[in-house]
Amino acid sequence: MKKTTILISLVFTVFVFSQTENEVKFKNGVEFYNGGDYLNAIDQFNKILINGEHSVELYFNLANSYYKINDIPNSILYYEKALKINPKNLDVLNNLKYSQNMLIDKIELLPTDQLSNILINISNIFSINQWLIIGIISSYIFLILFTLYYFKRDSNSKKKYFTFSSILFCISIVFILMGITKFENQQTKIEAIIFDKKIDFRTEPNYRSEIQFNLHEGTKVKIKEELNDWVLVELSNGSNGWLELRSIKKIN
Repeated sequence: MKKTTILISLVFTVFVFSQTENEVKFKNGVEFYNGGDYLNAIDQFNKILINGEHSVELYFNLANSYYKINDIPNSILYYEKALKINPKNLDVLNNLKYSQNMLIDKIELLPTDQLSNILINISNIFSINQWLIIGIISSYIFLILFTLYYFKRDSNSKKKYFTFSSILFCISIVFILMGITKFENQQTKIEAIIFDKKIDFRTEPNYRSEIQFNLHEGTKVKIKEELNDWVLVELSNGSNGWLELRSIKKIN
């Protein structure tokens, strides 16, 4: 029994120490940033990432620090990582626009239909975890209400509980499906940021193939296929081409 208690205590101590250590590093990073020492701020924030912690606040501050030293690709990368967690964060969205305005290449977006925009906006109301958590909570409430409906003898009460339980059942299904769908979309929709100063887009995954066009660092692309050291990517305007895998960093 003593060994178990000691083991649990050690695990708890390590967890608390890790949390405290990350909090200290984050505070130091913010202080370095406010003092204009952006390289040390980046160092502190990156150490938190190495410790395995990820959050909108961490990515946001790291992106801001990279922006201050004019490292636009990294600033865009970490703003985009923050948006993966919270797509509706206005501070992140606003600062991302500043970084994007620094890009050499201006890629137009393909027009999307109104229904797709509505579905995307609805999906972005909550994160994957929030959709699933609300769905699971709703399903538990449904079970409670359905149990009450089952044991009630009064017809009016049975009707009331049946109506409420039916509504909660539909809500739970919708929220869980939204969470699962959003998760699957994120798994299949792999995006990346170009980090080469200038990169050629080729028709095939080799240097002998024709160069279609070239782009510069900071541009976001969607990964369609990977083949050895090459990757087929698509731009927001629908254009696609092959480039070297080492030229990009994935947003995940």
